[in-house]
Amino acid sequence: MIKSMNLKITVFILILLIVMVSGCSFLQTTEGATRKAELAVLNQELTKDQEGNTVVIVTVKNISQITIELAQVKVSFYDSQKNFIDSSTDSVLNLKPDDSWDFSIRCWGSCQDVKSYEIEVMAGTSSGGL
Repeated sequence: MIKSMNLKITVFILILLIVMVSGCSFLQTTEGATRKAELAVLNQELTKDQEGNTVVIVTVKNISQITIELAQVKVSFYDSQKNFIDSSTDSVLNLKPDDSWDFSIRCWGSCQDVKSYEIEVMAGTSSGGL
């Protein structure tokens, strides 16, 4: 009786381990496609908008094989001495694989002094990624 119970427990644990291992590898790849949310910056330009405000136009593309639930772009603005002036963030929801999105990120500080900028992109899904 005890031997039979130990055998059942051992078989159950082995089956559970097999299911867990195969489930984890499914999360990592699906038909060779990465499961991580990834964005690529296609274009970027420091310019003025119609009202004369300093903006950075940024085009990003979802280069992963999953929908990015939150695609976010942050631009930090600097003067000629690399002193921080301002940063602004914008985002879009549910960016599908291979889709692109244009962001217009505005400077709100002493923007007449902007000479350079840095872009940071973040991508997130409910299964991780940010």
